[in-house]
Amino acid sequence: MSKASTGTPPKGAKARKRVAFDANSRLLISRFLNDWVWPRWRSLLYALVLTACLAAITGGYPMIIKLSFDTLMKEQTGTLLPILLGIIAITVARSIFMYLQTVSTQRIVQRMGTDIQKAAFTHLIEADFARLSRESPGHLLSRLTNDINMIQQAVQATVNTAVRDVLMVVALVISMFYLDWLMSLFVLGVYPIAALPIAIISERLRKVAKRTQSQLGDLTSLLSEKLSGSRLIKTFRLENYASEKVHSSFEEVFKLRMKALRNRARLDPMLEALGGLAVAGVIAFAYWRISSGISTVGDFMGFITALLMAAQPIRSLGNLSGKIQEGLAGAESLYGLLEEKPKIIDLPDAATLKVTGGNIRFDNVAFAYDSAPDAPALRGINVDIPAGATVAFVGRSGAGKSTLINLVPRLFDLAGGTISIDGQDIQQVRLASLRDNIAIVSQDVTLFDDTIRANIALGRLDASDSDIVAAAKAAAAHDFIIAQPSGYDTQIGSSGQRLSGGQRQRLALARAILKNAPILLLDEATSALDTESERLVQEALTHFTSNRTTLVIAHRLSTVQNADLICVMDEGQIIELGNHTDLMAQDGTYAMLAKTQLVADPVLVDDPAAAG
Repeated sequence: MSKASTGTPPKGAKARKRVAFDANSRLLISRFLNDWVWPRWRSLLYALVLTACLAAITGGYPMIIKLSFDTLMKEQTGTLLPILLGIIAITVARSIFMYLQTVSTQRIVQRMGTDIQKAAFTHLIEADFARLSRESPGHLLSRLTNDINMIQQAVQATVNTAVRDVLMVVALVISMFYLDWLMSLFVLGVYPIAALPIAIISERLRKVAKRTQSQLGDLTSLLSEKLSGSRLIKTFRLENYASEKVHSSFEEVFKLRMKALRNRARLDPMLEALGGLAVAGVIAFAYWRISSGISTVGDFMGFITALLMAAQPIRSLGNLSGKIQEGLAGAESLYGLLEEKPKIIDLPDAATLKVTGGNIRFDNVAFAYDSAPDAPALRGINVDIPAGATVAFVGRSGAGKSTLINLVPRLFDLAGGTISIDGQDIQQVRLASLRDNIAIVSQDVTLFDDTIRANIALGRLDASDSDIVAAAKAAAAHDFIIAQPSGYDTQIGSSGQRLSGGQRQRLALARAILKNAPILLLDEATSALDTESERLVQEALTHFTSNRTTLVIAHRLSTVQNADLICVMDEGQIIELGNHTDLMAQDGTYAMLAKTQLVADPVLVDDPAAAG
């Protein structure tokens, strides 16, 4: 039986795989250089000049050491002072150039890292809603921090090692050859022995780095999840459970980091041993040459000085490959993110949406999520919403209400059918103009860690203070705002945690009012509020929704019984359509839902016959 038929890789397959991997790495490096490094050529040139000056001064250090020892051996004390001043001058100059070179290269690395983070965040925030929902915030945060940090470390190591340390080694090797070319050849013959094991260790480091990045993403997501769920954890006494989960993830990261550390730790001892071998050989060789009168003590001391000064840069060169491999793992993740193209985009001939009244028409609308393409979330949705009408979508959880609402601003695109606003297909108009005409208030209020004023102003960034106050008054929020310690300039904390649920909801409504869009989407906007907060929000909504097309999702039917039209949904379809009175008279699904809520909210059934 042949090897191919048994599934055994043909001879040489592993070698070909490694060649392909190397080619991919070279392509990745080339792309990274073109995208992020070469555009900064002026800064790189400046850093290179400083590095060259530093290397030249470093190369001159062994020469003055040789001169000083030769002078001491000959007891020529008259020339000692100039030599000492020369040593001081070289040391001071080397220190100055070392500082300037470090600052210039660090500026390049930090600027590059910041620009990469900005580009990655902009790409993410402009991605499709479905893409952002697919990956946890923790994983996305890890890409913006841990992955880019690996890239920065690799770039820093490359600039400092592949440029500075290489030039320093070259300058020192030139000094070594000037002092004793034969000993130099002996030393240079030892270090290449380490090349093969260094390459093997570097490849292992890249694999470990990719696994570590993935685990760090899991850990960041887990930490965010557990810290944001502290209320549940406290009330259900889940501290031990949460700790065990997080501790387990910490341990996984620890094991992976230790694996990488062990691989990196092998490099320094290997280079240290080779350095010791080189120094021992040089001393033995130098002893013979000095005793034979071929070299002087000054030659030997200068050579040893150059060799010892070159040891650290050479060691850094040995570690460089591992750093680059870890950076490549980060770059792969980065480009994997940047190469993702949004699917929901403007068509080439997209027009600007012009809302004349706000009529919304759903024509045979169908939709399925990417995760379940064979299980449609919506099918055959047909409803014509008059301009300025308030239309409610009700039904059991999972009926497709929120999915339908999300299709209006094109957070997702349809699988079939059309949605039109005033006769204009929303897929044929510019996204910006579509979303400019839509405001949304949902149960899960999104507020940022900023002032009350700034959070309301998100509805219209160029709004004046008087506009913001007017919107707050319209949302019944002004009174509680001015009662805050700093009024409209009060910091509300992450997600508005320093405010009550009702206060957060009214800020969200004020933001929508400030936007003053002709189409309003309300997704369970009052379901989590207490009676008084709901009353205030409902009063504000009643005023705000007049002459505005409003789509409402509600489980609490008392909030929608005055709607112009009620759509009852089940399993992704509209199964009943009409106003509250008509639907109660039909004694169907809506009436059953209403009767279920009757005990808690008796105002729902205004017709005793329907109730009976």
